[in-house]
Amino acid sequence: MKLSELLLIIQDEKKSEDYLRSVGILKTFSNCPRCNGTSLGMIRGDRWKCYKCKTEWTRRKDSLLSLVRIKYSEFLLCLKLFELEITADEAASQLELNYKTILLLYRYFREVISGNKISDSMEKKLLVARSEKIGIYYEGSKFHFDFENINPRNIASIEFDRSKVTNSAAIFETSIIILSTMTTKHLFKQPPTFQTFLRFVKERLFKFRGTDQKYLFQYLMEIEFRFNNTKVDTYDLLGSLISKNF
Repeated sequence: MKLSELLLIIQDEKKSEDYLRSVGILKTFSNCPRCNGTSLGMIRGDRWKCYKCKTEWTRRKDSLLSLVRIKYSEFLLCLKLFELEITADEAASQLELNYKTILLLYRYFREVISGNKISDSMEKKLLVARSEKIGIYYEGSKFHFDFENINPRNIASIEFDRSKVTNSAAIFETSIIILSTMTTKHLFKQPPTFQTFLRFVKERLFKFRGTDQKYLFQYLMEIEFRFNNTKVDTYDLLGSLISKNF
């Protein structure tokens, strides 16, 4: 969605809610979630009620917005700022919202992007290792990270070194210390956009140097997602993923 189109929607909360329902981020109930009854009505302005079993629920039930107390328009703006790669800290400042709220949404956006490909064992492995090597392979005209680094099609690898940031016990720096092709055979078969992908990775990893190491996998999946969808409207795509995964 273009910013000019978004501005027309966020000027009115009803339009913002209608848009969120139209794309499935907000759920619309035609039946009671408890008794499956169809005798439903709106009460007290922000709640639905089933007149058959007397069950009540909010307009945000079973949606991501049930986790945060922000306006519908603010959520749409937050999604746009994420698409534009504005940091959570800057987004919180621009929207005048709580930083923890924005950070929660940003982390969920990245979780949706990762598609649950990141297992608990991967995260534990990264947390205890002093360094981590991650492979890169090319498939179906797209680049992907190989977190197990065992894919025979890997054409390159990135090695990350973990070191504590000064005066911090919990936050770590992540930097590329090795970036090289793994085999001569693959060296001459690299896709023409490979160097473009590497520049894309380096530029964005620099922004994540002061972040907690356990989120490295999610950041890499975000980079992969953004590069592979440069010709797609990522705002609409992310909205679609959110509606399917919550």
